[in-house]
Amino acid sequence: MTHLDQEAVAALRVAQLTVINAKWRICEEQALRQLSRTGGLACTSLFPGHPVIQVVACEGQLLGRARRHQDGRSTRWVAVPVGTAHEIGAYRTLHGAARALARRAGLRRHRVTDTPSSPVVPDTCALDGLSDGRRGLLP
Repeated sequence: MTHLDQEAVAALRVAQLTVINAKWRICEEQALRQLSRTGGLACTSLFPGHPVIQVVACEGQLLGRARRHQDGRSTRWVAVPVGTAHEIGAYRTLHGAARALARRAGLRRHRVTDTPSSPVVPDTCALDGLSDGRRGLLP
């Protein structure tokens, strides 16, 4: 592979990551818009039909995300506050992770509402395969 080929591959990878990041943000905005119609502490799937990553908000304010992590036979929900990639803990339930995100934001909400996801823009938040075989958001 020549130096120009390596630069082209690197530029293509940067472009792919830019598209992935943009689609992630669009999906998060759509989920947040849906959650803003629900009062109190609520969560919905980031990607409709794929409950592994949940967006958590309270009164329309984004608190963070909770992702399902399976390690052997145990399943935990990992809470990640908005604006960071650092976990604040792993919880037995999605609602436990949502309540932890609310506590982190200084809120005293205990009841969590699950909101079914429905995309505003069809197929924008669909999970598609990347060219290297990993799951991603590229068309």
